[in-house]
Amino acid sequence: MMLRRPRADAFADDATALTELMIASRRATMPHLAEPRAPAEVHRWMRETVLPSRSVWIVEVAGEVVGFALRNGAWLDALYVKPGWTGQGIGQRLLDAMLEEAAANADVMRLYTFQRNAGARRFYERNGFVVVELTDGTDNEEREPDVLYERRLARL
Repeated sequence: MMLRRPRADAFADDATALTELMIASRRATMPHLAEPRAPAEVHRWMRETVLPSRSVWIVEVAGEVVGFALRNGAWLDALYVKPGWTGQGIGQRLLDAMLEEAAANADVMRLYTFQRNAGARRFYERNGFVVVELTDGTDNEEREPDVLYERRLARL
């Protein structure tokens, strides 16, 4: 299992792999979740916005991208593990990298996940995140009730 940053020489390939993994993971864990953006739009966002402006960690196993996480300041914007690869420590490795990195300049890490995403909620709560707010979903594209989590960080 290799933890790495996006590769400048394979930027387009990384954008494609992360987009495909994100869409597959969302469809596997929450099959009835609305998909307000077409895959091509998601890919463009990943390539033009996420990779150039967010902190990104990627996990590869034997050259296959099996997980990734995105951070924007104190916000964990995304953490996805490829279907079939959960329960192998990939999500934990990604979260630990993000927590360590964020602690250098933030007191807390925040994130949203969907209320009915029980697996993600257990994972974050097991890692010290606490519920700050439950919402009705009117502020997210999917219109899905979500939950705001927060975890205090030990400053480095």
